Amino acid sequence: MVNIVIYLKENHPAKELVNELLEQGLIANASIDKDNISYKKESEGVVQTINTVITCQTKSMLFPQVELLVRQKYGEEIPIYSLPIIQSNSSFDQMIRNRTIKT
Repeated sequence: MVNIVIYLKENHPAKELVNELLEQGLIANASIDKDNISYKKESEGVVQTINTVITCQTKSMLFPQVELLVRQKYGEEIPIYSLPIIQSNSSFDQMIRNRTIKT
């Protein structure tokens, strides 16, 4: 199991993407954080960006399908990564297994 984190630009409809991922069974659960401010160093100095961040839980084997869907909808430049969920209780484990497609 993994947490997938997706950084969308402000103008991309996060709820639409979450709904599509849920309907396709690619994720089991998601939260949306609007107006997330991040900073990074670039050649012209420190740059601030405002994103909408989606954090979702799924099976690790579904990451490539989630990444492909995001890339097809919004392009290659959307940052997306996963973090392993190394421990969970059985109800959380069953939620992920029962709400996602079989792999």
